[in-house]
Amino acid sequence: MADHVSVETAPPPARPDSVTAWDPAAARLPRRCASEVRAMLVSAPSEWFLFPRAEDRPSWDAVAKRLGPAAEALTEAAQEAAGRPVPHLTSSLWRAFLRTGERLPYENPWYERRDMLADLLVGYCLRPTGQVLDALIDLVWMICEETSWSFPAHEPTEFPDPGDPVVDLFSALTAVGLAETLAVLGDALPGPVADRIRTEADRRVITPYLENDAWRWLYGTADTGVSNWTAVCGLGAAGAACYLEQDADRLARILTKAARSMEDYLGTFDPDGGTSEGVGYWTFGFGSFCQLADLVERRTGGSWNWFETPVVADIARFPLRSRLTSASWVTFSDVDSRTDFPGWLLHDLGSRFREEGLKDLGSGPSATWTWTRTNSAVTTALRSVLSEGRRAEDRPYPPVRRSDWFRGIQWLITRADPDDPDALAAAVKGGRNDELHNQNDLGSLIVRAGGEDLVVDPGAGLYTRDYFNEHRYKQFVNSSRGHSVPRPAGAEQAAGSAHTAGVLAIRQSEEYDEVRYDLTAAYPAETAPKALHRTLRLQRGPEPFIRLTDSFAFGSPRTAETAFTTYAAVEVTPGHVLLRGEQAVLIIELPDRPDVDVQVESEEFAPRFGEPRLARRVVVRTREPLRDCALTFTLRPGSA
Repeated sequence: MADHVSVETAPPPARPDSVTAWDPAAARLPRRCASEVRAMLVSAPSEWFLFPRAEDRPSWDAVAKRLGPAAEALTEAAQEAAGRPVPHLTSSLWRAFLRTGERLPYENPWYERRDMLADLLVGYCLRPTGQVLDALIDLVWMICEETSWSFPAHEPTEFPDPGDPVVDLFSALTAVGLAETLAVLGDALPGPVADRIRTEADRRVITPYLENDAWRWLYGTADTGVSNWTAVCGLGAAGAACYLEQDADRLARILTKAARSMEDYLGTFDPDGGTSEGVGYWTFGFGSFCQLADLVERRTGGSWNWFETPVVADIARFPLRSRLTSASWVTFSDVDSRTDFPGWLLHDLGSRFREEGLKDLGSGPSATWTWTRTNSAVTTALRSVLSEGRRAEDRPYPPVRRSDWFRGIQWLITRADPDDPDALAAAVKGGRNDELHNQNDLGSLIVRAGGEDLVVDPGAGLYTRDYFNEHRYKQFVNSSRGHSVPRPAGAEQAAGSAHTAGVLAIRQSEEYDEVRYDLTAAYPAETAPKALHRTLRLQRGPEPFIRLTDSFAFGSPRTAETAFTTYAAVEVTPGHVLLRGEQAVLIIELPDRPDVDVQVESEEFAPRFGEPRLARRVVVRTREPLRDCALTFTLRPGSA
């Protein structure tokens, strides 16, 4: 990597973090009108399916042979599912969301039904039995009888109206999952069951998608923003239509509508392929785009290739570039603490873009080949068992670079020694406080040493009603209180498009990486300082260190404060704070000035998955109000 020094200036459009602000053509899909798409569909081969039909025994026998012992485990899982009661989805469970705000009582059995469907389908394809087929048919029928396929969190009415179906993430994924179930089983499904799938998928998802332009996730407008919803709902509706819609004119209209929508979605990524939604929603959103792009390419006989869109190759490499070290990922935004990527997706993208690093990642410990609580369990299951990339042995993690910079979302990820997964590494972000899955976290810092995150970004909290309403920024993980950011006069950052970070300078070199942000606008007008700059520098060498400086300027004297969030034990000594993790230690050298105090605060919070966690905040603030102040910290790995 050559040395790079630049001063960033915001491009003119309203979303300077988006790739379209930097290059309007970068997210543009190959343009086709409906008549052109219709011609492609009519001339495409009739047998375009990705998955072999269950009746194609030579193909499935070959899959079973390649899977080896895993095939036996999958058939046993299907037998077990066939003997297990299907979980109920009751009106009481639906209404519980309105009563308590809790999402999981309804969502858990919803997911279990879809996971069971995938288990039964894969098991039947590998070893067809009447018992498994009967259970599969029963389950398909029960799913078709659900009053709503969506979640109560996305359809917050006491009783959903079956005559007015809502197209959300999960109704859409149900449609494409059932469509692929029908495509694979073919004549093994009784005619009335096949007809029920076609009717329900069209009534609940395909027709509402085609005829309604008012879905808030459909297009990017001045009033609405697109997100992972755009890609997931597009996959569900247009993907199901690829299998089920027999009218070429209608299917062409659906696909051209989906293309416009997907173009808006790709435009949310930054010019280097980064997404402010974080690595988890890369899988959910971009993974859905890839599945639909693959279906469209196959359904049009290879004539319409959405993967040719310029930014797609950069987006595909985001899992490689968003790592702190070779085996750990940045947790900015609503991201879970453990990062898993679908192995089949990484292998497919690695093959398509000739990126061996993605293939290596797809066979490493952070790749998953299971389908519990995934996009569409059926789609994930079929692609996982059929992927040629599925391997029994892990491959080493691909190497990382010295540093990665994402211009639009303003993330710097810097590593003292890219060849050493235990070496000092840091990530820091600028951005905007109206990002997708926004948290008020401009300037947020992550520091890793000894194979452990010691200054942390807590990622995603437990999804509840209040997590996505007006109470969002009262949640610890979403407020600036949950992040390692400065607080002028104790003020927290504010949400909204007016609250942004600017990049004053960025340097990437062999000796060090450094970024300087202007965080002045991150704070409410009534408490905003005259100026607040954050500078982070990672210095390489035999004894690497990080230097962090927060520079405050006030119109009238106020206190200055910087905080570090950690899960580690905290020890405060004269001039230092030690963050003592499970396997590593980070030493924070305090500012060389006598007028600062150190306070350690604790807060327990519920992450999205897993048990509650205890976070500690190391707060360093000046004792007296000042007009100008610089707080400089040096962070070094210590001895465990």
